[in-house]
Amino acid sequence: MDFVQDYLPLLNNLLPPSLLSTLISLTTTTFGVFKTIQTNLTPLLQRLTTQPDLTSILVLVIILFASFKILDMAYRAVMFWINLVFKLVFWGGLTVLGYWVWHRGVDGFMEDVQGLVEHWTGSYEKYSGEVKKFQRQKERELKMKQAGYGRRWR
Repeated sequence: MDFVQDYLPLLNNLLPPSLLSTLISLTTTTFGVFKTIQTNLTPLLQRLTTQPDLTSILVLVIILFASFKILDMAYRAVMFWINLVFKLVFWGGLTVLGYWVWHRGVDGFMEDVQGLVEHWTGSYEKYSGEVKKFQRQKERELKMKQAGYGRRWR
């Protein structure tokens, strides 16, 4: 505060009165706020220094809060990249589909789709038939075991 009081007469010559009065009121208000904060926080700081249990709890709460903030930032970063990948796949697929229709025409596109559906349906029927055959085989083995025809090891 002595520094400001020493150079206050020089500020009268350098600054216009409206700016000087605003600067002085801002400075006094800032010092008043800092003084109020200091008087209100001094008992808390004394209690923290005299009771280490409270200090430990407060430090743990601060660390927990910082950890949650870091975890939230990491979650948002991962979700950004996942969302970006999904958007790129969607728009890329839509572009490829549009190019396919543009290149083959609507009739050619429909023929290609029908051919793909027939191929997938045939593959599905083939593999579902194999699965049903395997299930029947397992059911026969279970019936044979229940009837007593299974292998017995001695």
